[in-house]
Amino acid sequence: MTDSDDQRRSLSRAENLRLTRMPSLPPRPGTTGPLRLPVEETPAAVPVRAPARRRRGGLLIGLVLLLLAAAGGGVVYRWRSDAVASPAPSAPTTFPAVEGPSLIASPAAGPGRDPVAAAASPATPSTAPSTAPSTGLSSVPAKKPQVTGKVNASGTNLALRATCTASGAEADGWLPKYACDGDPESRWSSAFSDTQWIRADLGTTWQLTGVTLVWERSYGASYRVETSVDGKTWTRLYVTSNGHGGTEQIPAKGTAARFVRMVGVKRVSSYGYSLLELEIR
Repeated sequence: MTDSDDQRRSLSRAENLRLTRMPSLPPRPGTTGPLRLPVEETPAAVPVRAPARRRRGGLLIGLVLLLLAAAGGGVVYRWRSDAVASPAPSAPTTFPAVEGPSLIASPAAGPGRDPVAAAASPATPSTAPSTAPSTGLSSVPAKKPQVTGKVNASGTNLALRATCTASGAEADGWLPKYACDGDPESRWSSAFSDTQWIRADLGTTWQLTGVTLVWERSYGASYRVETSVDGKTWTRLYVTSNGHGGTEQIPAKGTAARFVRMVGVKRVSSYGYSLLELEIR
């Protein structure tokens, strides 16, 4: 056996080993048995593609990132637009006080403030007096309503229908009612002391025109005549320290009163005060 035979035999063995490793191809028309490709016609290795699920996930992630970037740009753009459209808040305008002293000093004009308003509102408080009417309570006491009474147009002696009382009486024959009965023979005689009084209650308030005192010999050297609407608060109608007795007429000038009294201060004798009549008109 020659060297060429040995080489041919080695080539046949290597070729058979290679052909057994190649995949079988379908038989061509008109042939039988598997078709084996020659060594020169073996196709190149095809690159392996990634699974379709992995590619689809990557696309979704890229789309989400793109949407987020677009949304972020819109928010920034809108914020900037609003910031440009909205004017900056201006400083409040201070108006000058119209009346009364200013208790709060207005700040001077400065950056961001209205110079006209700052000039109109000085920093120092105003001391100009207020000309507006006061709304507080008045210190002047309110006047009491004026009391009016019935008019005694006929000039009747109102003491005849009055109830007369006194501080005391000399005895039962000289009670205070006898000075209000219209009888010049009867009289009221007080106790024998300086401080004595006789009072007539007219029953209602009248507009008085005058009071008449008809004295007996024991008269008052010093006395006063007073009137009252309620019997508690008394107003002096007449006062004297130089009584002369007899008939003394005291003008009332329309004084409104329900009660009239004579208050003796000093007697002219050692006896009491003695009144024949107390007339009230």
